[in-house]
Amino acid sequence: MWLESIPKPACDSSKCPTCGGGVQRRIYGEMYAGSFISHGQRVEIRRSPREGYMDPIWLDPLAVYFERTIYRLWPSEKYWARGGYRLHRDVWASGFGPIPRACHIHHRDNDPNNNRLDNLECVPAIEHLSNSWHAGRGGRRTDKFNDEARVQAAAWHASDAGRLWHSRNALATRSWEKWPREPGPCLHCGRIFDRLIRKGLPQKYCTQTCKALNYRQRRANERNSGRLVSNGAGD
Repeated sequence: MWLESIPKPACDSSKCPTCGGGVQRRIYGEMYAGSFISHGQRVEIRRSPREGYMDPIWLDPLAVYFERTIYRLWPSEKYWARGGYRLHRDVWASGFGPIPRACHIHHRDNDPNNNRLDNLECVPAIEHLSNSWHAGRGGRRTDKFNDEARVQAAAWHASDAGRLWHSRNALATRSWEKWPREPGPCLHCGRIFDRLIRKGLPQKYCTQTCKALNYRQRRANERNSGRLVSNGAGD
């Protein structure tokens, strides 16, 4: 009989009496459906997933395919979702059946991106909320907009997932179409292009390159004018 090591959640206080590690073993490939409280005792339930079940397929940092549907990860959300449905709940329900009332689906490794069926367990809602609250409060500041949050937000926007989201959002909203356009010359190269008109002011440059070149030219002219003035004053 093959056994595999399964890491316990960080909030699980039970440790190995020999080494003190947070690892338990179970039969290889056996699915863990969940655990419930019955008559004051914790009862573990192990089931086999339905025949033909397949785990979600990762497409890119913002999209996961599961049962002919695309689930997405939005910037302000923690869990993958489609509409009002969350991926981890749909995965568990697809493998084991309807989620019992007053129960939550918990990620065993505390990673909301790992939505494989063997990483999900069904636990009483009150226990899940209590453990999540204590884990989230562990010595961290409760300010919503603290320095750490700003650093993490900046890192996400600069990541591959952040850039991909901004690219897709731009194509979806097509915000460049909400401003009128009219033909006009570029202030630097003189080429005629369709200028955006924002609040009555036309776009000055046809490209960012022309904008940068014009800025450098103006700075060079200012420096040359400064030298001429200083030389004239010295004479």
